[in-house]
Amino acid sequence: MDFLIFRHGETFFSKTDTPYGDKVETAEILEEGKPVISRLANYINNISTDANFASPYFRCKQTVEIVSQITNKDFTFDEKIGEFRGDMGETMDQFFGRLSNFLEEVKNKNLKSVAICTHGYGISALRQLILKGSPDLDDINNYPRTGILVTISGKSLEYKDFN
Repeated sequence: MDFLIFRHGETFFSKTDTPYGDKVETAEILEEGKPVISRLANYINNISTDANFASPYFRCKQTVEIVSQITNKDFTFDEKIGEFRGDMGETMDQFFGRLSNFLEEVKNKNLKSVAICTHGYGISALRQLILKGSPDLDDINNYPRTGILVTISGKSLEYKDFN
């Protein structure tokens, strides 16, 4: 299965590396980040996907709205690929568990290619789960900034920067 994974558009919080605080679910993307999303969308417009998923957080909804306008790809919002919620008592094991459940559900659909819009930790964990079969807590902070498409095909990993 091929995966096209990208982070939501640039937010004030992702730009300045500050915590979201009480805006974790409602933070908006910045106007200056929209052209980056458009470039990414134009690139994936020519890539066939069987299904497309996104975190239900507002910044991901805004991101896939732009992607959908360009690609006509519809996205299904799934809580399992939402942001890590340590602030709500979620443990990393629980976070990894819900991402593992998401991947199992996707794999059971026998899809050939999927697009996923999620968050930094989500990208890192998904990459590890897909390529290694298990997450590595020491590598969780190794995620791309916004505007980078992570493509995984089999055991091949590629990054494409649209910034």
